[in-house]
Amino acid sequence: MSSSPELWLKVLEAQLRKGSSSTEHQPHLGRLGALLTYCPPRQYIAPPPPESSTDNVYVPCNPLEEAVLCLLLCTQNHSKEFATERELCWHLCMTLGLAKQNERLAKALAETGINEKQQPLEYRAQAQAMLAAGQAARASLCLKVLLEGSLDQQKPDILVLLFLVKSGFTTGTVASLQVALGHARQAVAAVRDKSPIGQGRANMALGVILGQLASVPGLPQKDRADYHDEALFALQQAVACDPADVDILYNLALVQAEGRQLAAAETNCRAALKASGGCHPPSWALLALVLSARQHIPAALAVAAAALEEAGPAYESLLLKIKARLHVADEEAAAGLQSLAHLMARVQRAAAHAHRQGDDRLQTLRSHESDLWLELARTFLALQQTGDARYCVQQAKSRAPGSPATHHMEGRVCQEEGNLEAAIECYEMALSIDVHYAKSSLLLGVLYRQRGGPHDLTLGQGFLSDGLSYEPHRHVGWYNLGMLHKAQHRPEEAERCLRTAVGLSLTAPVMSFSKLPRLL
Repeated sequence: MSSSPELWLKVLEAQLRKGSSSTEHQPHLGRLGALLTYCPPRQYIAPPPPESSTDNVYVPCNPLEEAVLCLLLCTQNHSKEFATERELCWHLCMTLGLAKQNERLAKALAETGINEKQQPLEYRAQAQAMLAAGQAARASLCLKVLLEGSLDQQKPDILVLLFLVKSGFTTGTVASLQVALGHARQAVAAVRDKSPIGQGRANMALGVILGQLASVPGLPQKDRADYHDEALFALQQAVACDPADVDILYNLALVQAEGRQLAAAETNCRAALKASGGCHPPSWALLALVLSARQHIPAALAVAAAALEEAGPAYESLLLKIKARLHVADEEAAAGLQSLAHLMARVQRAAAHAHRQGDDRLQTLRSHESDLWLELARTFLALQQTGDARYCVQQAKSRAPGSPATHHMEGRVCQEEGNLEAAIECYEMALSIDVHYAKSSLLLGVLYRQRGGPHDLTLGQGFLSDGLSYEPHRHVGWYNLGMLHKAQHRPEEAERCLRTAVGLSLTAPVMSFSKLPRLL
C-alpha cells in the first residue's frame, strides 16, 4: 500500500468521511494535503460538494487546489500530526508555491516567524513570494534588510541585488527604475570574477532596466538614446557570457527590434527558440512582429499560428491580438475578428467564474476584457463598421472609464464618422489622463493640420512634435509633420520629415514592440 498514492488517498478520504468532529478531521486533512502535494494521483477526481452546498461553494479542480484547501483547514486548528506548527506551515508554503498562489505564500511565510539574520534564505524566499504577488514595496523593504546585512560582511548578496532590480522594475516608476539601475550596476560589479552564468544574469538585468528606461516617453530624447545604446551593449555582454540563455537572447532581440535592427533581432529570436526547443512564447511573439516589420506578413502569420500551438494561457491573448492585426494587415480583417471573438468568450467565462468565487484576479480580467473590446473596435474600424466599433468602445468604457486608450479609441470612431469636434474632445481627454499618450497627441496634430488655418497649423505642429518625442518611430506622425511643414512653405523641413516617414514605414510592425514583456 505504501507504494500507491492512490490507495493512500482512498484510505484518508474514507477516514475523513468517518470523522464526526473537526478535531478528528485535523490529522487526516494534514496527511491528505501533504500526500496531494508530494504524490499527486495520475488521474484526479474532484471531491463532491457537500449535500447542503449552494452554488458559491468552492470545489477544487486539481490535486494542488485540494492540497491547499486541506492544509489551510488544518492550520486553523493546529494538528498534532505535525511535530510543530512551523512544520505544518512549511508544508503549506511548499503547496502554495507549487500552486503559484503567491499572495497566500507570502502571508504564510511571514507567519512562520522567519528571522532575517538566522534564516536569510527563507527570508529571501519570503521577499521573492511578495514580488511574485505584486507586493513590490514590501519585498523591497525585506531585500534592503538582507542587503545591508551582506554589505556589513563586505560580501554583497548578488541574488538580493538582482531581486531588488526586479522589485524596482515591477514598480515601474522612473524613480524606482533609477534605483534599480544602481542595484543592477552593483550586481555587475559584484559578479565580475564569478561564473559566466552569474555574469550573464547580472548584465541581462542591467540591460533590461536600461531598455525600460529607454522606452519611458517623458525622458529627454538624448537620455533615452543613451539608455538604449547602453542596454544593447549590456545585453551583448550577457550573451557573450551565456550564449545559450533563452531570456538573454530574447531581451537582446527585443532591444534590437526597438532600434530597428531587424535582421539581428530575427537572428536572436530564432536562436532563443532553438535554445528553448521552440517552447518560448515571448520569442514567438517577437519573431512574428519582427517579420511583420520586415513586411513578411504571410511568414508572420505562419509564426503566430505555430506559436499558438506552443503557448500557454499566459501568452495566448498576446499572440491572438498579434494574429488579428496581421490579418488586418493582410486585408483579412474578418479572420482577425474570429480570433478575437474566441479569446473574448474565454476571458468573459474566466471573469464570470472569478466574480462568483470572489477571486482577486477579477480586476485584472476586467482590464483584459476592456483591452479586448478596444482591439475589436480597432478591427471593426478596419472593416469600416463604425456602428460595431462604437458598441465595442462603449463596452470598454464601462469596464475601464479612466483609461486613455478607451478615450483615444472613441476619438478614432468619432473621426471615422466625420465628427471631428467630438474626436478632438476625446483625444484631449486621453491626454488629460496621460500627458504622454503619443497616439492621441499625434491624431490631434493630424486634425489640426487638416483644418489648415495658421493657428491650427501651429497647434498641429506642437501636438505632432510632442507625440514624436514620445514615440519617434511613428511614421504617420512624421508624414503629417512633413505635410504641415509643406503647408507652412518650409520645403527642406518637409522633405526631411517625409523621407523619415518613408524609411520608418518600411520597418513598422503591426503592433508596437513596447507591447512585449521584458523578462527579468
